[in-house]
Amino acid sequence: MDGIENLGCACSLGAAPGPEPPPWRRWLRANRVPLLFALLMLLVLPMRDLWAPDEPDFAQCIREMRERGSWLLPYLNGQPYAEKPILFFWLLKGSAILFDRLTGGLGFSHGIAAWALRLPTVLAAVAFLFAFRRWSARFLQADLGDLAAMILVGTPIWLWQSQTIQIDLVFAALLAWSWLCWLGGYLLLRDHARPQQIHEARTWFLSAYGALALAFLAKGPLALVLSSLLLLAFLGWQRDFRALKGMRLGLGLLGMAVLILPWYVAAGLKGGPAYAYELLIHQNLMRALQAWDHLQPPWRYLEYLAGDFFPWTLLLPSLVFFLARSGARRSPAARFLILAVAVPFLFLSLAQSKQSKYLLMIYPFLALLMAALLQPLTVEAVGPTRVRRLGGLLALGLALPALAFAALTFFGAGGPRLQFQIQPYLEPLRLMTTLFLLGALSVTARTLAGEGRFLVRETALTLGLVFLVMGTWGFRLLDPLKGYNRWTAQVTPLIQGRNTYFWQTIRSGVMVYTDHSMPEIRTWTDLEARMGAEDRLVSMAREWNLNAWGMTAQTRDRFEVLARMPVGEGEALLLGWKPAPSPATKDTP
Repeated sequence: MDGIENLGCACSLGAAPGPEPPPWRRWLRANRVPLLFALLMLLVLPMRDLWAPDEPDFAQCIREMRERGSWLLPYLNGQPYAEKPILFFWLLKGSAILFDRLTGGLGFSHGIAAWALRLPTVLAAVAFLFAFRRWSARFLQADLGDLAAMILVGTPIWLWQSQTIQIDLVFAALLAWSWLCWLGGYLLLRDHARPQQIHEARTWFLSAYGALALAFLAKGPLALVLSSLLLLAFLGWQRDFRALKGMRLGLGLLGMAVLILPWYVAAGLKGGPAYAYELLIHQNLMRALQAWDHLQPPWRYLEYLAGDFFPWTLLLPSLVFFLARSGARRSPAARFLILAVAVPFLFLSLAQSKQSKYLLMIYPFLALLMAALLQPLTVEAVGPTRVRRLGGLLALGLALPALAFAALTFFGAGGPRLQFQIQPYLEPLRLMTTLFLLGALSVTARTLAGEGRFLVRETALTLGLVFLVMGTWGFRLLDPLKGYNRWTAQVTPLIQGRNTYFWQTIRSGVMVYTDHSMPEIRTWTDLEARMGAEDRLVSMAREWNLNAWGMTAQTRDRFEVLARMPVGEGEALLLGWKPAPSPATKDTP
């Protein structure tokens, strides 16, 4: 096997063979990392309700799809929702229907439950981790997959996105799996791996096209654009464009068309030209070239990477040096892994709109490269100097948040205002501080003892325990501020039986549990014409207080605030017209 043999050491620990354990125990041991990750996600799953900005939008879409009996189009506030294709909505609606029936409506309200809508993301993350580990053992080295899996699940952005009602983790998992399948097919095609069955290379290539088609149905043409750029860059580096003949490209593209086009055609016909334009052009080409939100400079992803991949970020200079000096880049597998990180990073950096979650698909490949750097430590095949250097960086990565949290929670850093804000969360923050500190001390002790094989495991375990505290205790404390239950309880009696409108673009959380639609009003002229004396208006305080869209201090003064509540990312207001003043009466002598 060629694989990435230059990236790590394939030697064993030399332990004497013992009695063969039963198959179930071997399976549990081999899959302990995905299983522990699955347990962590399931523990966190029910700990919070819908949080802004994206989760309430998806929940409202599923609520309206269930009410309409629609599987073709998602709807938001009564209108076809064209920001994303259909796959994620199918998964959410299927989960909502299935678990509503299986549990008798446990936690469900208005046909939705946050935990049931979160489950498809959790399952996608867990399934990918199982497949990721098995692929690594098949095409690279047996122990590299476990290391890479531990690094991946100890990555902050991957932990967070694995339990949110957002499309990005599902998209990233499908896209990354498509690329891994393609790489497996290429390694077999070029005899860098031994086939285990007849036509195995064809099977991997066709699996790649199937996963790519599903990624396209999840988030649109970006999947095909990134994949094309990556494969062209790789074949160019390999000087092997002749491999296109063996990739089953024609059959693969035909299969992708069969999977993708029926929904796009049917949805375009149902939604009309405006929906098709929004889905294909506005949300893809225009967002890339003339973005209207999340505007960031080209270097922003460097800042995101520093935090999202922490503490492994501290090892990136060592990884670059390792790849440059070890000759690993001559391996086809290593070249592909490097490009699977570099191509999306550079391409997405050119787009105006940037969010850290857009880079999710690069982290499995970065984890594999990082695992290759650290793998020799696990078999004690390196000298103490390298163990001290890499172990010291990992210990530093755990010590830095420990010191920052300690200063904040034990010594009053940040000033009175910040101390007042964190007061309700001091206990979980102090527990997280303790876990970071214990992890840093443990990694330091292992480093000084030269026990490099424990460094990745204990770093990942520390990060997992910290996330467990934050995702259970911390989420429970934050939920009243981030969720919409208090808002719903307060405003529902005030809007019952009344027309209710929303000023500017709807924030779905304000209506998802209220049994109301809230048509959007965008200008003062329209507001004055449409809203009756007994009607109600909902707005986020940030938009309401702007002198824009015809709104001024004088026009705002014609309204009274009936309710206000911190929700999600801001403050929601319920407004009504001020009562007309009573006619003035003169005092009689």
